[in-house]
Amino acid sequence: MKFYTYLKENNSVDLQEYAANNPELKASLELMKEINDRGYSALIVGGFVRDVILGISSSDIDIATNMPPEEIDNNFETYDIGKNREFGVNVVKYGGYDFELAQYRKDIYQSLEGSKGADEVEIVPDFKEDAARRDFTLNSLGIDYKGNIIDHHGGTDDIKKKVVAAVGDASLRFKEDAIRMMRGVRTASKLGFDIEGETKETMKGMARDLSKVAPERIHSELVKMASQSGSKFADAIEILDEVGILELILPEITKLKEFQEEPEHHPEAYEIGEGRVFDHVLAALRQNDLKDPLVNFAILMHDVGKGTTHKKRDGKNTFYGHAEASKELIDNIADRLRLSNNEKNAILFSALNHMKMPKALDMKATKIMKLVNDENWEVLKAVSYCDDSCRKGLFDKKAFNDIISNMEKISKRWGDKVTGKAAKIVDGKRVMKVLDIRPSPLVGQVIQKVTDYVVNKGSKEDIDKLIKRAYKEVK
Repeated sequence: MKFYTYLKENNSVDLQEYAANNPELKASLELMKEINDRGYSALIVGGFVRDVILGISSSDIDIATNMPPEEIDNNFETYDIGKNREFGVNVVKYGGYDFELAQYRKDIYQSLEGSKGADEVEIVPDFKEDAARRDFTLNSLGIDYKGNIIDHHGGTDDIKKKVVAAVGDASLRFKEDAIRMMRGVRTASKLGFDIEGETKETMKGMARDLSKVAPERIHSELVKMASQSGSKFADAIEILDEVGILELILPEITKLKEFQEEPEHHPEAYEIGEGRVFDHVLAALRQNDLKDPLVNFAILMHDVGKGTTHKKRDGKNTFYGHAEASKELIDNIADRLRLSNNEKNAILFSALNHMKMPKALDMKATKIMKLVNDENWEVLKAVSYCDDSCRKGLFDKKAFNDIISNMEKISKRWGDKVTGKAAKIVDGKRVMKVLDIRPSPLVGQVIQKVTDYVVNKGSKEDIDKLIKRAYKEVK
């Protein structure tokens, strides 16, 4: 990562250079200047300032100001969005863009036991109080239209040190909202930063407070972590484990630390760690370049069944039936973390089927089609690739690609990608006509049998004859 591309010695930034190809930013700077010209303060705050310092392109423009709402209405074109005005937020149309202008404010908590965030906000006159309410120092920065950085909590230095540190008292920040611990982990993994020592120790001591947080919010943070590359998601999982959060939210994954892989099957687990199933999962995640939360979740949980199927046989670690054992575990995870049906189905499909892939071409064509035509086939492919390719010295990329290619050719030849079902060799009307029977379960059984004759066994016999033969077999 290229740091400090635009940062000057006096902690200012050449925003005009930064905004050279960003018309929205140019418009926001002009809006802020107008507010300043009218005797008020306006700053871009939060992640944008951090990204400018890091030399990262950013369009995350959040403006905070002490210009009263009625003055904003009098001087600019504004309109309402829901209840934003109640929280001190005006929406201004300026230069062809819509900007949210939030009043400088501090958060009010009726109790610090609920871990649900602020109950209300109180408008304050300057940015100093506003900055004090923020979670981490690198998110507590402001920048004015001239490019001057306003830093009340050492955020610029923490960015230079590559650490994520809480604003003020870390325990108070996490009491205000425990989900901030997960946000800190996400930020550290995203940027490749460490969590500052005292902040990390506070996380370890307060991780259990996340049990008070709504599962939907925990799920949301996990999705954001998993929307990075697999390597960054693996970093996040390691940090969550280190501070004690992973055991709380995904005990099924921490369970994988208890069991060893066999080195001849998973040498990578010994290269990057202690040879545990957990180490294999992290190695598999690091093979994934896709910023796809479905793929990352599916890789993370593809071997979750090993946590309940481990047995020693002849001195060897075995996990027979671990794919099938994953179903109950994934069902529990999905229920606990409020996973969507799409997430659950993708994770479960990959966990149940990843062991079939190395010998998939030995399966019947109808079973191959069922895999390839599933809506989560691309997820399974990605999981299987990462599961296999992380095994350094054992992975044959050509052989893997040949299996995938041949499976897709079989599906293309016989499959119906629209319905995801086997090719309709014969329909129910024809079966009933040939056999002179009424609708019944037998009709479907005959169709399946005829399909098996043609697709899996390559029969070229007359379809009507096959219908009659199938009827005799299933009746």
